[in-house]
Amino acid sequence: MRFQTQMKVIGAKRFKDTVDGTLYDNTKLFVEVPLNDQNGNAVGTAAQEMAWGDSANFEKIKNLPFPFLAVCELEMVTNGKTSKTVIVGVTPAKGAAAQGQG
Repeated sequence: MRFQTQMKVIGAKRFKDTVDGTLYDNTKLFVEVPLNDQNGNAVGTAAQEMAWGDSANFEKIKNLPFPFLAVCELEMVTNGKTSKTVIVGVTPAKGAAAQGQG
């Protein structure tokens, strides 16, 4: 299942290396998400790490000023037992350079 939403991207990191004979190649985005305030024990926002493909994706955004707003395409995936949401596309919002200063 895919859907789009606007997100505030506050950070990014890539990793591409071989560890114990296994190649790892990924980009992780850190996005701002609201804390669950339903029980009254939390307010505000926190950073959530989300997978965004391989390390080539990092090159697409590394020169943008952080944080920035983006329209993100998300996909819910499962292995049959657990599900998670991954980012499959990031389109910086118009004026991302100006928004990134805030």
